[in-house]
Amino acid sequence: MVALAFPISAMANGYQNLHQSAMGLGTAYAANGAGIDDVSAMFSNPASLSRFPGWNASAGVTLILPTDTFEGLSATTSGGVPITDGDPSEPSQFLDTTFSGFWYVSKQLTDKLHFGLAFNAPWATESDYTDTAASRYTATTTELTAYNLSPILSYQVNEQLSVGAGLNIQYYTSKFATNISTTPAAPARATDALATFEGDKLAFGATVGLEYQATDQWRFGVSYRSAINHEFDGDVKIDGSTAALAALPGFGISDSGSAKYDIATPWMLQLGAHGQINDRLEVYGSATLTGWSKFKDTIIETSNGLGTLEVKNGWHDAVYVAVGAGYQITPKTKIFGGLAYDETPTPTKVRNPRAPNAHRYYVGLGLSHAFSPSRSIKFGYAHTFFDDAPIRLTEATNPGRGSLNGDIKIDADIVMVQYVHSF
Repeated sequence: MVALAFPISAMANGYQNLHQSAMGLGTAYAANGAGIDDVSAMFSNPASLSRFPGWNASAGVTLILPTDTFEGLSATTSGGVPITDGDPSEPSQFLDTTFSGFWYVSKQLTDKLHFGLAFNAPWATESDYTDTAASRYTATTTELTAYNLSPILSYQVNEQLSVGAGLNIQYYTSKFATNISTTPAAPARATDALATFEGDKLAFGATVGLEYQATDQWRFGVSYRSAINHEFDGDVKIDGSTAALAALPGFGISDSGSAKYDIATPWMLQLGAHGQINDRLEVYGSATLTGWSKFKDTIIETSNGLGTLEVKNGWHDAVYVAVGAGYQITPKTKIFGGLAYDETPTPTKVRNPRAPNAHRYYVGLGLSHAFSPSRSIKFGYAHTFFDDAPIRLTEATNPGRGSLNGDIKIDADIVMVQYVHSF
């Protein structure tokens, strides 16, 4: 049987993209939920929209700069044959530098009713392991992006309470690639073929929230973002040398066909708090539970002879907690910062190199400066410290792809600039 490594387990974790507000980033997301002071607050809590009168607009860009290595890499095929021709022996910079953007607009419709529109990509990742490394039968290229357009309404019930809700219109694009050995008894780069899957899907979800001004000093928020299930009907294409493609019919495989499977983005429940300690000092706190348990074992149905493929997943719901503070240096300039802990939902026994997540720790810093009462610019920076991410896949947890072992080490710098304008 051909040694097959279809790329499904990448979808389990490691592609959540919270970077949708400079103040959120600069506080390590401690300000999310109740503390963000511009219209981008609607991303983490739609009820926050009620705090911004008149017309408002904001846009920003984010640059993510990871540093990563895959150390001590070893692998076998599904038949237990060692893969000894990996080059490089320890891949690095397989998590791509990524550049993304977002925008928000809002309009106060009445004294109590506000409308907002948000565009961003809350789920996105890219990775690219060279197709000559020993990991090539489990992972090469991964590109996932969920573009999200959210029309939102908020209503100010009274001076203390606001509620909000929105529709998430989500367009999800996916691309995966992995190598196939056409000589499974003696795997070699020269006889490999490359299988690529591409698909896209439009699906819908919802977000709801409330914000409560408990006292003059303290404000609290709670919000919920629903899971969204994407049912892909995509294509599989196999490329390679003439000899490799000629070998495929002997395994009953053609070089193209369809492939169907599901990806569920998780639900999120978030609590936020904002405290105005005095005229200059404010504090923030947030806690988020993300429903990664929505991601079940992945079943792929293919039409080109690859058959039905299964990827074992064992993900669990995970928490994110953050604290931070802001200080108004001058009437026009504020600095802010924060610390956070991000729990991984990925057990070691099923962790896949496509999404090599581990427990993470954030340190964030940021600055905002108002050019005028209606125009300001904000900068955010965060450094992410990852625990080592051990890869310990076996034939039982990586069926049809064999074993893969090693330790992935990652750090990342994230920078953002955002412009805010009110009318």
